[in-house]
Amino acid sequence: MTIPPATLPFSTHIREDKLAAGSQVKGREMCCGFGDNDKPEFLGSMPNTAPLEADVPLGHSIQLPIELWEKVIDVLADEWGDDHWSYETYEARLHVLGRVCRGWHARCRFRACEKLDADRMDKKEVYRLIDALKQDPERCRAIRTVSFDFGRMSVGLFGTFAVCMAHKLPQTERLTFWQCEWEPRQLHVQVFVHITLAFESVTVLELDHVRFPSAVVFGRLVRALPRLSSLKCWNVSFDMHGDVAGRIWELHPLCLDSAELWNSNDVVDFLVLVGAQLRDLIWHDEGLEKCQKLLSVTAESLSSMHIDLADYVFFEGLFPSDFPTDFTSAVNLSVFSISSDFEDLDGAAKILCRAFLPKLIEVTIISTFDYTRTLAFSNSYALLDRAFSSRQYPALKKVTFKLDWETRRSRVMEVISEESWGSHFASNLPALHMSGRLV
Repeated sequence: MTIPPATLPFSTHIREDKLAAGSQVKGREMCCGFGDNDKPEFLGSMPNTAPLEADVPLGHSIQLPIELWEKVIDVLADEWGDDHWSYETYEARLHVLGRVCRGWHARCRFRACEKLDADRMDKKEVYRLIDALKQDPERCRAIRTVSFDFGRMSVGLFGTFAVCMAHKLPQTERLTFWQCEWEPRQLHVQVFVHITLAFESVTVLELDHVRFPSAVVFGRLVRALPRLSSLKCWNVSFDMHGDVAGRIWELHPLCLDSAELWNSNDVVDFLVLVGAQLRDLIWHDEGLEKCQKLLSVTAESLSSMHIDLADYVFFEGLFPSDFPTDFTSAVNLSVFSISSDFEDLDGAAKILCRAFLPKLIEVTIISTFDYTRTLAFSNSYALLDRAFSSRQYPALKKVTFKLDWETRRSRVMEVISEESWGSHFASNLPALHMSGRLV
């Protein structure tokens, strides 16, 4: 039996939402979990922000699959959670989205509870936030992301938050810093112990426009997160560099599932000095000589790599001549992708034609911007077709050419069709096409 969206009970602290058999949530109640007898337990009365006219009479409504409208909300929530430039807060956007109907309101509230924003707070506001969280353990257990937008906010207040919230955020997975000027001696060394106690479950650290006083302090923050597996650094720098290699990194090497880097050369130097091991590398940086330097350390552990040069090539007008084109040292690389302007397909060809990667299984070339109407560059196609059909890639099973074209709605009809796009590459890469590996 199909259950109308307006009567779907959602848990606010478990990701796998369950349905209680035979139970419904009243219009102004929110289900927060299930008790010992599988009966829903309610947070109590809450204001219904969905206007009555938003709820179409059920007899005439279109019943979308639950998974579909959940996915719509989740996609938007994930996108908004990473948007630091919007004037609207993450919670405010979900509040508006939740007004579509009561069922959407429930899911939006569930997603809003997963993220805690501490944006440009002063000392009183931080303590008020701490007191509110201490009085609401259900809220603490629901939090998956803690985000600090510092502005002029002192990093010392982050230390205060960590000290007061030790062992109170058991499900937090992601910690983000935004616009942080970390001054020397703002955090005592012992505070990093409390950071571990407060954020011991964190697996993802995202730093965006952050300046550390030294590489040592950056290392302490990384070391304070024992389960860290993913590091994203956009425009991260150190005032003092120094030698961070030491006994601690030898005994406990830094091993990450993924690292994403842009304009963060100091972080690259740090990863090289401590001998970091990476499985997946996403490279956005125009400091391309640093890519080769990092590759020399992570080559054996690296299994997946993405290079995004679309913006760089767009502004510079050509593929960088100093780009490290030989990835042969990455002997275990199985997945490789590159984003670049279509008019610079020659750059991707240079990289792929020089490397010998015996374990490479999948290659994706992403063409960006709106220059795709001039489909040419047959020399690059010949180089690629020859390389993909040679002994350079004996394990290769799949080659994909994707188009990433952001355009105005009025110009949508100018975008090349999927059929024409596929036919173009099939005719210019005949050997690859005949092998069945061109997707």
